[in-house]
Amino acid sequence: MSLADFVQLFTWPLLALCGAAIAAPITGAFLVSRGTSFHGIALPQVAACGVAVGFALFPYASRMTWTVAGADDHGHIHGVGDPSHLYLGACATILVIAALVLFEAKRAQSSDGDKSAVVAATFAVASGGSALAAQLSPLGGLHVDALLSGETLSTGPWDAVLLGVVALGTALLTWRTWRRLTLAGLDPDYAVASGGKPRRSNLALHAMTATVVISGSLTVGALPMFALLVIPAMALRRRAGSMAGYLRAAPLLGLMGATLGAGLAFQFDLSMDASVVAGCAIVGLVARLIPRF
Repeated sequence: MSLADFVQLFTWPLLALCGAAIAAPITGAFLVSRGTSFHGIALPQVAACGVAVGFALFPYASRMTWTVAGADDHGHIHGVGDPSHLYLGACATILVIAALVLFEAKRAQSSDGDKSAVVAATFAVASGGSALAAQLSPLGGLHVDALLSGETLSTGPWDAVLLGVVALGTALLTWRTWRRLTLAGLDPDYAVASGGKPRRSNLALHAMTATVVISGSLTVGALPMFALLVIPAMALRRRAGSMAGYLRAAPLLGLMGATLGAGLAFQFDLSMDASVVAGCAIVGLVARLIPRF
């Protein structure tokens, strides 16, 4: 297969990956600057657990028309029926929001070590919950395995549009509010003294984080999201001389990692999703060698 054929065949998955590669590193930069980089690992797993729980509960939830993909306006289902994206997204959203509320509550009450322990425990519980919930549904095991290992090449036009909108919204929100979001995380007392509203800023960041994690995990999969949320931001944390430069460089590095990963997948016939992780790791190591900017 030539490169032109590869791009033509996988146009929508590549565009979806680009959307994730822009939105996730921006979100990751805020998480890393606040010392909450572990959230970038735990939250995609929590979203995957929500999807697994959705599959386990689907036999009971399928009585509601909106939970079934392919149901017509009268509620009739043609064939067996699968869970709808709206239903699975709702399940993932509930658990991700619950995890964010837990993390925020512990952030104000606990030491750094305790906060890390809570996030690590959440990741462990979500991992075990995903496996157990998947076993309770005959369809769940296959879908959750695909979600955890990544399913970038199965994305379609609507997935690409969704991630494009999320990437654009993330960039616009960051452009307008990055100072308030940064100050609320680093020095909330000064933010209040300056007339800011750190609680509102934290809520906005949580909403952005949840949107990016859920949309990315349900489309390109949890595995690429792990890498895109954490690696570019971690690699640039000590290279950027300002938060503004940090937020500009993170999505660029994410796009470079995703592009390199797609190139590795094409050249060596590898899994796209694992290749994205490898691409991010390679460009992350190179970025640590560049001078401070």
